[in-house]
Amino acid sequence: MDIITAGRTGPNRSVRFGGDPVLDERGRSSVLRLAASVTRSVDTCGPEISTRETAELLGSTPDLVVDDALRTLDVGTWAGRTPEDIDPAELGGWFADPGARPHGGESVSDFVDRVHAWRAAQTRHGDRCVVVAMPVAQALLCTDAGRFFAHEVRPATLYTCADV
Repeated sequence: MDIITAGRTGPNRSVRFGGDPVLDERGRSSVLRLAASVTRSVDTCGPEISTRETAELLGSTPDLVVDDALRTLDVGTWAGRTPEDIDPAELGGWFADPGARPHGGESVSDFVDRVHAWRAAQTRHGDRCVVVAMPVAQALLCTDAGRFFAHEVRPATLYTCADV
Protein backbone atom coordinates (compact mmCIF):
# COMPACT_ATOMS: atom_id res chain seq x y z
CA MET A 1 0.00 0.00 0.00
CA ASP A 2 1.29 3.44 -0.85
CA ILE A 3 0.54 6.02 1.83
CA ILE A 4 0.90 9.69 0.96
CA THR A 5 0.72 12.37 3.62
CA ALA A 6 -1.20 15.52 2.80
CA GLY A 7 0.79 18.61 1.89
CA ARG A 8 1.75 21.24 4.43
CA THR A 9 -0.87 23.51 5.97
CA GLY A 10 -0.63 26.51 8.28
CA PRO A 11 -0.92 24.35 11.44
CA ASN A 12 1.91 22.09 10.17
CA ARG A 13 4.10 25.16 9.79
CA SER A 14 3.28 26.53 13.23
CA VAL A 15 3.10 23.10 14.96
CA ARG A 16 -0.52 23.21 16.08
CA PHE A 17 -2.83 20.36 17.00
CA GLY A 18 -5.87 19.52 14.89
CA GLY A 19 -8.03 21.64 12.65
CA ASP A 20 -9.05 21.18 9.01
CA PRO A 21 -7.11 23.81 7.06
CA VAL A 22 -6.33 24.07 3.36
CA LEU A 23 -2.88 23.51 1.89
CA ASP A 24 -0.60 26.52 2.02
CA GLU A 25 1.45 27.58 -1.03
CA ARG A 26 4.48 25.55 0.04
CA GLY A 27 2.21 22.57 0.62
CA ARG A 28 0.76 22.79 -2.90
CA SER A 29 4.25 23.14 -4.40
CA SER A 30 5.61 20.13 -2.52
CA VAL A 31 2.62 17.99 -3.57
CA LEU A 32 3.18 18.94 -7.21
CA ARG A 33 6.87 17.98 -6.90
CA LEU A 34 5.86 14.67 -5.31
CA ALA A 35 3.51 13.91 -8.20
CA ALA A 36 6.47 12.97 -10.42
CA SER A 37 7.34 10.02 -8.17
CA VAL A 38 3.80 8.70 -7.60
CA THR A 39 3.20 5.74 -9.91
CA ARG A 40 -0.33 4.81 -8.82
CA SER A 41 -3.50 6.87 -8.96
CA VAL A 42 -4.83 7.90 -5.59
CA ASP A 43 -8.03 5.93 -4.99
CA THR A 44 -8.83 6.82 -1.36
CA CYS A 45 -8.27 9.74 0.97
CA GLY A 46 -9.24 10.97 4.39
CA PRO A 47 -12.03 13.54 4.76
CA GLU A 48 -9.85 16.55 5.65
CA ILE A 49 -9.65 19.41 3.17
CA SER A 50 -5.87 19.04 2.88
CA THR A 51 -6.09 15.33 2.06
CA ARG A 52 -8.71 15.93 -0.63
CA GLU A 53 -6.68 18.80 -2.12
CA THR A 54 -3.54 16.65 -2.12
CA ALA A 55 -5.37 13.76 -3.82
CA GLU A 56 -6.70 16.10 -6.51
CA LEU A 57 -3.26 17.61 -7.15
CA LEU A 58 -1.80 14.11 -7.49
CA GLY A 59 -4.39 13.09 -10.07
CA SER A 60 -6.80 10.98 -8.09
CA THR A 61 -9.05 8.48 -9.82
CA PRO A 62 -12.46 9.78 -10.94
CA ASP A 63 -14.09 7.52 -8.36
CA LEU A 64 -11.95 8.76 -5.44
CA VAL A 65 -13.30 7.45 -2.14
CA VAL A 66 -13.30 9.95 0.72
CA ASP A 67 -13.32 7.62 3.70
CA ASP A 68 -14.31 8.95 7.12
CA ALA A 69 -12.58 5.97 8.75
CA LEU A 70 -9.31 7.67 7.72
CA ARG A 71 -10.08 10.91 9.57
CA THR A 72 -7.27 12.26 11.69
CA LEU A 73 -6.89 11.90 15.44
CA ASP A 74 -9.50 13.86 17.40
CA VAL A 75 -7.49 15.98 19.83
CA GLY A 76 -10.57 17.49 21.49
CA THR A 77 -9.90 20.73 23.34
CA TRP A 78 -6.30 20.84 22.07
CA ALA A 79 -7.42 21.59 18.49
CA GLY A 80 -5.73 24.77 17.27
CA ARG A 81 -3.33 24.94 20.21
CA THR A 82 0.46 24.65 20.20
CA PRO A 83 2.27 22.22 22.50
CA GLU A 84 3.44 25.24 24.54
CA ASP A 85 -0.24 26.11 25.22
CA ILE A 86 -0.86 22.79 26.95
CA ASP A 87 -0.12 21.85 30.54
CA PRO A 88 3.21 19.95 30.41
CA ALA A 89 1.92 17.22 32.72
CA GLU A 90 -1.09 16.59 30.44
CA LEU A 91 1.06 16.62 27.32
CA GLY A 92 3.66 14.31 28.88
CA GLY A 93 0.96 11.94 30.08
CA TRP A 94 -0.57 11.81 26.62
CA PHE A 95 2.78 10.95 25.02
CA ALA A 96 3.53 8.33 27.69
CA ASP A 97 0.16 6.56 27.86
CA PRO A 98 -1.56 5.52 24.60
CA GLY A 99 -4.86 5.24 26.49
CA ALA A 100 -4.76 8.80 27.86
CA ARG A 101 -7.34 11.38 26.74
CA PRO A 102 -6.49 14.59 28.62
CA HIS A 103 -7.91 16.66 25.73
CA GLY A 104 -11.27 14.87 25.85
CA GLY A 105 -10.88 13.58 22.29
CA GLU A 106 -9.70 10.22 21.04
CA SER A 107 -6.94 8.28 22.78
CA VAL A 108 -3.99 7.18 20.66
CA SER A 109 -5.00 3.56 21.38
CA ASP A 110 -8.54 4.09 20.12
CA PHE A 111 -7.27 6.01 17.10
CA VAL A 112 -4.70 3.36 16.10
CA ASP A 113 -7.31 0.62 16.61
CA ARG A 114 -9.74 2.50 14.32
CA VAL A 115 -7.16 2.97 11.58
CA HIS A 116 -5.92 -0.62 11.87
CA ALA A 117 -9.53 -1.86 11.60
CA TRP A 118 -9.82 0.09 8.33
CA ARG A 119 -6.55 -1.41 7.09
CA ALA A 120 -7.64 -4.95 8.01
CA ALA A 121 -10.91 -4.52 6.11
CA GLN A 122 -9.14 -3.63 2.84
CA THR A 123 -9.30 -6.31 0.18
CA ARG A 124 -6.77 -4.80 -2.23
CA HIS A 125 -3.76 -4.05 -0.07
CA GLY A 126 -0.79 -4.00 -2.41
CA ASP A 127 -2.20 -1.81 -5.15
CA ARG A 128 -3.80 0.83 -2.92
CA CYS A 129 -2.69 4.46 -2.90
CA VAL A 130 -4.19 6.56 -0.12
CA VAL A 131 -3.73 10.18 0.94
CA VAL A 132 -4.09 10.81 4.66
CA ALA A 133 -3.25 13.29 7.39
CA MET A 134 0.12 12.74 9.06
CA PRO A 135 -1.29 11.11 12.24
CA VAL A 136 -3.20 8.61 10.10
CA ALA A 137 0.01 7.73 8.25
CA GLN A 138 1.73 7.21 11.61
CA ALA A 139 -1.09 4.88 12.66
CA LEU A 140 -0.94 2.94 9.38
CA LEU A 141 2.82 2.52 9.71
CA CYS A 142 2.97 1.52 13.40
CA THR A 143 2.45 -2.01 14.66
CA ASP A 144 0.56 -0.92 17.78
CA ALA A 145 -0.39 2.21 19.72
CA GLY A 146 2.74 1.98 21.85
CA ARG A 147 4.83 2.54 18.68
CA PHE A 148 2.70 5.40 17.30
CA PHE A 149 5.10 8.22 18.24
CA ALA A 150 8.11 6.21 17.01
CA HIS A 151 7.05 6.87 13.40
CA GLU A 152 7.98 10.35 12.28
CA VAL A 153 6.25 11.40 9.08
CA ARG A 154 6.48 14.54 6.97
CA PRO A 155 3.98 16.43 4.81
CA ALA A 156 3.72 15.51 1.10
CA THR A 157 5.75 12.34 1.42
CA LEU A 158 5.21 8.86 -0.02
CA TYR A 159 5.55 5.87 2.31
CA THR A 160 5.21 2.25 1.24
CA CYS A 161 3.76 -0.15 3.73
CA ALA A 162 4.87 -3.59 2.57
CA ASP A 163 3.13 -5.60 5.29
CA VAL A 164 -0.33 -4.27 4.52
